[in-house]
Amino acid sequence: MKSKEMIKLLSDSIGVSMYENEVKEKIIEIAKKISNEIDIFDVGKGSLGIKYGDGNIKIALFAHMDEIGIVITKIVDEQFAMVHTIGGVDPRTLISKRVKFKTKNGEKIGLVGMLAPHLQKEKHRNTSPDFDNLYIDFSISNGTSDIEVGDVGVIDVKAEELNNKITGKAMDDRAGCVVLLKTLEYLKKFRIDDKTVYCLFNQGEEIGLKGAKRTSYEINPEIGIVVDVTFGSDTPSHFEKIEMGKGPAIALGPTMNNDVTEKIIEAAKNYNIKYQLEPLPIRSGTEADIVQIVRSGIKTIGISIPILNMHSSVEVVDPSDIDEAARLIAQFIADYGKEGEANE
Repeated sequence: MKSKEMIKLLSDSIGVSMYENEVKEKIIEIAKKISNEIDIFDVGKGSLGIKYGDGNIKIALFAHMDEIGIVITKIVDEQFAMVHTIGGVDPRTLISKRVKFKTKNGEKIGLVGMLAPHLQKEKHRNTSPDFDNLYIDFSISNGTSDIEVGDVGVIDVKAEELNNKITGKAMDDRAGCVVLLKTLEYLKKFRIDDKTVYCLFNQGEEIGLKGAKRTSYEINPEIGIVVDVTFGSDTPSHFEKIEMGKGPAIALGPTMNNDVTEKIIEAAKNYNIKYQLEPLPIRSGTEADIVQIVRSGIKTIGISIPILNMHSSVEVVDPSDIDEAARLIAQFIADYGKEGEANE
């Protein structure tokens, strides 16, 4: 399956933090088509693990399968309900959108309405509602009788391909999940008898790196490769701009292991794989922040896919960056531990 098809399939799935089962099922479905030489298992009390190989060197790849979302907090009446955020949802991104909830009776559609501009009072035109003033209208789907407090939801949008890019929700971090799956696919081309590779699809990153903390402790790899997304535009003027279509961004900074980071940069140069460099001088804002301090410390490196419009329903990725990232990681894994030797 091509990367763009994988990302669309995963983007369309609902997987709000700690409610990721639908995404997990899709990842398992894809992985089984990639290889029959893998072990699929639960790891970290809720996350998903895929094991490939049986060597002495343990290398783990991390990506989070959860997404930001909303949760029903109050049933107001037979038509309206109120919500709050799970993860970093800006309430302004919900206005004039359809939203979709997972309930005991299946999926349920609601609307976040917007008063027509010519009916708004002057004092409302320059303000945006917060979650204390945001209502979901369920009148188009038989009202609120079959929803409950605690039901979780997302903006109802389908991923689309536009000009060789993919746009939709949850590219953060379903793009990273696809990198892990494509890495498995590329690894079949190499002999890695000395290594065991773990692909760890973690839950709960958006609410505090919960999954990565547990999976990294349980697996305790020699090397941890964290794959997430980064801003593909609008970086501060004193930072190099990260752009879509120019390859994955390799993280530089105190969170990352310098020696291993140098090795993956060297692999990119040796095999003519496109890459960019991303300085992260304080913390990375990814699962690398926790993976590198688990147990006695794990040698951690970070790879990020550039995206636009992060934490919205119109995030954009370039599938070529996903493919380049997977090719780079697979080549790095194949060569790791074989000093001065290229694994062709």
